[in-house]
Amino acid sequence: MSPNYSRYQRLPNDTIPDGSATTAESGALENPLAGNEDPRRGLQERHLSMMALAGMIGTGLFLSSGKALAHAGPLGALLAFILMGTVTASIAFITAEMSAFRPVEGGFVRHATMWLDRSTGITVGWNFWYSMAITMPTEISAAASLLEFWKPHANQLIPIRCIFWLLIAAINLSPVRVYGEFEFYLAFTKIALIVVFIIGGLLLDLGMLSGHNYVGFRYWSDPYPLFREYIVKGLGGRLLGFCSAMIAATFAYGNVQVVAMAGAETRNPRKSIPAALKKTFARVILFYVASIFIMSLTIPADDKRLYAPSGDVTRSPFVIAFSSLGSKALPSVVNAIVLSSAFSSGNACSFLASRTLYGLALDGHAPSIFLVQNRFGTPYMAVAASLSFGIVAYTSLSQGAFQAFLWLVSLVTTAGIVSWIIVCFTYIRFFRALAIQNIAREDLPYHSPLQPYLTYYALCMNFVVIIFSGWESFIPSFSPSLFFSNYFNCLLYPSIYLACKFYYKDTMVDPEEIELRNELALIDIEQERENVQQSRESSKTSFYDRFLNSLF
Repeated sequence: MSPNYSRYQRLPNDTIPDGSATTAESGALENPLAGNEDPRRGLQERHLSMMALAGMIGTGLFLSSGKALAHAGPLGALLAFILMGTVTASIAFITAEMSAFRPVEGGFVRHATMWLDRSTGITVGWNFWYSMAITMPTEISAAASLLEFWKPHANQLIPIRCIFWLLIAAINLSPVRVYGEFEFYLAFTKIALIVVFIIGGLLLDLGMLSGHNYVGFRYWSDPYPLFREYIVKGLGGRLLGFCSAMIAATFAYGNVQVVAMAGAETRNPRKSIPAALKKTFARVILFYVASIFIMSLTIPADDKRLYAPSGDVTRSPFVIAFSSLGSKALPSVVNAIVLSSAFSSGNACSFLASRTLYGLALDGHAPSIFLVQNRFGTPYMAVAASLSFGIVAYTSLSQGAFQAFLWLVSLVTTAGIVSWIIVCFTYIRFFRALAIQNIAREDLPYHSPLQPYLTYYALCMNFVVIIFSGWESFIPSFSPSLFFSNYFNCLLYPSIYLACKFYYKDTMVDPEEIELRNELALIDIEQERENVQQSRESSKTSFYDRFLNSLF
């Protein structure tokens, strides 16, 4: 069944692959902006900004970032996060340009189908869906284990996991605005903790807190090396330490594409998506880089607590930095926010998985049952299928089943990087189509800077990360199990892609045949009606929304 694209695709108004249409579509064809008044387009720019933050700032920063400092040293860890931050920025700009031009449900997955080929859309779509669906139960397990800080053995209580699972289900089956509001406030708590950490850490470093002396750059000078050796001695060890920190930063920055995936359920997506992605990048770089910098000023890289199991919140660098203050409440506060981070990450993964599955169904690459929506416009069958992986969260209660669970998770270790590589290839094709059809990028709703060089840079860096992601399987001796867990997805993706190519016998989409001009014409129509639409919506917007939108 071949894909069926409409001129402007969005969740309430998409064309079903068999040629029929949803109820809302007939009115939308007459008025392309009708969807903006639909309650199902409930996300606003502040929701998008915070959703991207909530998906990116997770347990990796609060619990595991200390290992990057321990492996690479203060300067090595800082440079690793800065370097991968530039790659994240590139991906954000790329997805912003494509999604602002064509804000489709399913985001980059459907862009790949439109502008590369059908096989790519199928392969990356199912790969990304599985990676997001299987990540959700890992976050539920992480959240349950964090409860042991207050109540030992709480992790073994099945009702605890049920509560988290049911909460995520309730949020994802509700109107999309409910999801947006939850992510908005969950992200706000994480940002508050980071800001307090940065300010408090700076005061601690400058000796401005009672009973503490000036520290300055003590841990950046002898006897503390700027770049630490990891596993082996000498320059090779310092390079391995830097690679380890760079890979940690890569996975910490993941899921920036959550904004683009939500594009079809956003008010005025052609403006909101690029605006949110640009602001999100600046904030995340500030939060991550500033946190790592303060961490390196207040904690020596050889502190043994940095190597402790990541599930122990008392070993979080956010707690270690202030351990000398003797505060008994601080670990509990950090644990509560980290727990909310794990829940937020699982919630975001469920959202991404369900919208990816819905997008696959729209293109005929998944059963049409996943197109069914409830009265809120939520594709509840796609949500249910994605949430079904939550049962895997209970496998950690059994040792044997838990090993199988870890194996399932290891299959998608590099799935996020593979997705970023496909985003880059898709943009290169889109960029070439614009040039061949003599369409100036200045005519697009948003055109990202330094293209196509920014995309080539991101593509090369992602390949570097893929290659080095499993380097520990070779040093000090080759480990087949580590090699398999790190590189399986890199081998699986091309295998499935080639199988799809053989089965469908599809060819790459000709850049001259990529539909661009009709979309530009539709953008012109929307622009003509936008002023009327904005004035109508502004009169209906509550003071609550106007106030928060002005701040975020």
